[in-house]
Parts: sequence; structure tokens; C-alpha cells
Amino acid sequence: MNLIPTAAKLPILLSLFLISLLCACQQPAPPTEPEQSHEQLNTEDKQQSLSYSFKNPDSGQEFTILHAYSLYENFFEAVEKNPKVSPYDLYDDEVIQPVYEACFKDAELIDATFAVALHWTPPKSEYDNVKGLIGRMNTDQLNQVFEESLLKSSDMLPADKETTVCIFPENEDYPSEMITFGSNEILVFYKKYDKYYKPGMAHEYHHSVWLEKHAKEDEYLTVFDHLALEGQAVMFESLVYPELNATQYAVDESFNNEYWNQIESHFDSISGYDIHDMIQGGANGLPEGYGYSEGYKIIRSYLELLPGMTVEEWTSKDPKEIFEDGNYMANYQ
Repeated sequence: MNLIPTAAKLPILLSLFLISLLCACQQPAPPTEPEQSHEQLNTEDKQQSLSYSFKNPDSGQEFTILHAYSLYENFFEAVEKNPKVSPYDLYDDEVIQPVYEACFKDAELIDATFAVALHWTPPKSEYDNVKGLIGRMNTDQLNQVFEESLLKSSDMLPADKETTVCIFPENEDYPSEMITFGSNEILVFYKKYDKYYKPGMAHEYHHSVWLEKHAKEDEYLTVFDHLALEGQAVMFESLVYPELNATQYAVDESFNNEYWNQIESHFDSISGYDIHDMIQGGANGLPEGYGYSEGYKIIRSYLELLPGMTVEEWTSKDPKEIFEDGNYMANYQ
């Protein structure tokens, strides 16, 4: 699952669900009406086929799932009818613009990762594969799976705004299957259905709520900040889905001083490269998902010493306070 992208600026955060590797980074609310493309895709009938909206029955919190992959048919037709027009321009017209307001507008995380997700266009050699993938996608199943996860998640950690989940086909330039670019905006890049979609959405939902309630404008998040945030998201998914979550394969219970010394030496860095390498792992000798594992153990250590704390309470805590009050360094002495 993929949870956090590699950004350095607060606009910062998040990624996906370690599952695809990713961690991270989930979900819906009544959709803001998308902009019309030149093909008038914004008609009422088209919108009904694109979106699925629902509410938490207890809180009234709103969600919308946008099936953006349904727009690819229009894109392929436009490419065929307009061979002299750039496929990138047609992709923007037919796929991105109809959902831009709901899926991308005002995202706090604006960086190169965001640009890849926004401007990626499948090469013509892959059109048949993309069409085949879309044909295998089960809209009703995706609605059911993500609705369940979002309702469970919002029962535990409510948001003030509606949440939108936008589903696209696999993006070859971006390996994560889920990512959160902004508060209340979660993207899914579908590769194939996986049982970890449920906890993965919970993971991304936590990132989304954190961005909504705690992100500060012009604040730069460090490697340590990302470590704590990913740890919180892994903890959250384990609470929402105790029997099905990333801890089963992502958490290493050992305490390796060599690995720790390496990540600790980068704690204050705001470099996107450092954030990616230290959190995702798999580089510089660190195990895959190292930051997710250590982040989770930091949060767990804190909660074991302070039982009874609500999700909203520990989500709002300063990362350094969690680290110090949880006495995590005792594991490396």
C-alpha cells in the first residue's frame, strides 16, 4: 500500500498504501460538479454513471466515488477522430477536466508526483491493455469495498468536509495504487482487485483527515514528520481492520541500530529524495517499507503508555511529543 508521496513541502503529504508498495495512501463526498469538456461530458446522465455518493448514516458525513476510468472511452474516441491533436491535450480535455474540480483542485500536495498523476497519458501501444483493464473493473464491487472502508473509518475519525475518491486505471509512471494529494481527495490507480483495498483506503482516509485538520500553509514537513504520519496511518488501518492490514507484512519487530542511525541522521531533512528513501525504504540498505514499520512502532509505543486515548486525540498530537512521551529510544539503548 502506498501512502505518502515524496514531497518536501507541506503541502506535503501523503501517499499510498504499502500494498503496492505503497503505502498509501482514500474517499468520497458529494462530488463538486466537474467542468464540461468539449464533448459535453458533464450532462446529468453522464454524471450519474461517473459518480456514486453516500453518507455516513449516523453523522451525515458525505462521500463520493468518481469512476474516472469511465471517461477513457471518450479519450480513445477523441484520439481516433483527431490524429493531429496531441494525445496529452485530448487526455486533459476528456479525462482530467471533467473531474478536475472534485479530484485535484486545491490539493495541498503540489509537486512532481502530483504532476505525474495529473498529466500521465497512456501511450498508444498500451491502449488495448488499458481498455482490457477497464473492462475487468467491477464498478459495483469498488463502490461496495470503498464505501465499507470509508464508513468504518469515518465512524472512528470523522471529517468536517466531504471526501472524494477518484478511480483511474493503473498509472505506469506512478507505482502507488492509492495516494492522497489533498484533504478530502484520494486517488486510486487500479491494477487489479486486492483484499488490501479496504485497509488501504482507511490508511489514505487518515492522511486526508490529517491534511484537512492539521496541515499548515507554507509548513515544510521533515523526514521525521512523514515517519510519524505514516505510522499513524498504519495504526489507523489496523484499528479499522484488525484482521486485515499492512502490519501483517510491513512491520519488522526487530530494532536494528544501523538502520535506525541512518534514518535518524535524516530526521530534519525536507528533501523529497530523503523522504522517499527513508520512508519507502528499499534504497541505501534500508528494508522495503522501513519508515512505515518504524513509524507504526513509534505510535504503538506511545499508545501503550497512554491507553484510552482516542484516535482524534493522538492524530492531533505533535510528532515529537509522541516520540518522546512514548519513550521509543529505549528500544535502541
